[in-house]
Amino acid sequence: MEGVINVRLETITLRISDLLPTLDDDGHEQFICELFGNRSIDDLENNEPIYQNSEPAVSRDELHTLAERIIGYTDYSIERAKMVVKNVLNTIPKRLDDLIDYTSEARLSDFKEDARLFLMAHFENNNSLETLEQIELAFRNLPDDMVSMFCNTQMHKSRAISDDMIEGCTERQKVLYRACNYYLNHRLGFHKNSMWLAYCINSNNFGCADGWIHRDGLLCSLTHYGFKDDEAVVNLIMSSMDFLEQYFTKQSEVFEGEESDQSIQYCKDGGMYIDVMLNAMEYLVKRKQLINDTENSEYKQIKDLLMLHKHLFSDIQFLKYMTHLLAFDEYTGFIKEQFELIKKIANKDYGPEGPPEDLYFFLDAWNFIVFDEVVETGIMLSPTFVRSKYHGPSLLQFSSVVLDLMKSNRLDQQLEDMVKGYFENYLFLLVNDNSHTHFLFNEILEVSLKAKDFFENHHVVRVMSLLGHEASQKALKKFY
Repeated sequence: MEGVINVRLETITLRISDLLPTLDDDGHEQFICELFGNRSIDDLENNEPIYQNSEPAVSRDELHTLAERIIGYTDYSIERAKMVVKNVLNTIPKRLDDLIDYTSEARLSDFKEDARLFLMAHFENNNSLETLEQIELAFRNLPDDMVSMFCNTQMHKSRAISDDMIEGCTERQKVLYRACNYYLNHRLGFHKNSMWLAYCINSNNFGCADGWIHRDGLLCSLTHYGFKDDEAVVNLIMSSMDFLEQYFTKQSEVFEGEESDQSIQYCKDGGMYIDVMLNAMEYLVKRKQLINDTENSEYKQIKDLLMLHKHLFSDIQFLKYMTHLLAFDEYTGFIKEQFELIKKIANKDYGPEGPPEDLYFFLDAWNFIVFDEVVETGIMLSPTFVRSKYHGPSLLQFSSVVLDLMKSNRLDQQLEDMVKGYFENYLFLLVNDNSHTHFLFNEILEVSLKAKDFFENHHVVRVMSLLGHEASQKALKKFY
């Protein structure tokens, strides 16, 4: 974060006042300049904040570097300095393993001591184990029921810690502190917590219908841990494959038995695991495009395990599975089962609350099937729309066709509204979905600039700019 600009200084200054109450206004300014490595606070101010600079995702090394810059304000305690930096900037982990810095030294010491005592009580003397890595290796030799016994005890213990007992001045830092309890158990091989982490940090579990970042540039308050790491989600699933196989086998038995509170919860958790694996499949389809990953062995293993237990799928889960599968294989049309499920979902009565958010994409797909029946487009419009979620050339092709139709004045008001929704809403949600990878950002920028005279799409480019996409930053200054 050397030479960083565009910081929300007012919010940061208020946090400094809470954490370092002895500093006056000049002290606040000096602290901020030292933290960001700037000579003058004027270099930090700008009307358009960059999201990464306002609430940055930092690695362990980056957090340590920032803490060293202001260690003089914390009596040269590096742990205290890290706590101040995390709260002043309201940082989030850059990757899952960076989450370890969001617990306290005291909590981590207690966890390691409890693990040592547990191993001593049930097995040979392991008093020499000092690091988390050494304890992690020792737990790999334990049967699953022993790991579950210890980790469940730790979860009960962590729940006894109230928010008032967690040092910090932002809600997110307190949430991340609690998330680290799941992470510690995951490190010891407690796969239920591994899958819960995977659920909370995958891209499809963020925010609300307005997106992970709202149109005013503020982070949605419904973002769980506040960071995404889809690569870690894949790794969490891969480390839990035996657990998932056993769980789905047991779920199949429960699924066919009599309904009870236990069976309902078992199927609910199993449904969540399936959702996480489907989200991982989607990410791996996109990764194939991003890095030309032709091997993608993780994709095959996740796909095959899901196929073995497809009888547990809901309709929407089966539709997602088929859609990811066809996208990975670069199939350009619909297959019969896929079409029939889209039709079934589109014609269902969802009552006054409306359909769940994860159906909107497929409802849009159905609308473009109808669109194609009304207006000759020259392409298979709906399958191209579906592929545009995974494939840059398809996004460019679809956008070009519907924008040309808009310019031709051949569309009635309902069809014009559909095209408007695509450019103003759907592309905005795509940006949010891929906020951490910038997947499709170049294509979204290209089509947004072509459509800017027809639609109010400033927010689409602005959020890509806020997320650090350099081409969007330049376009925002030049065209909007």
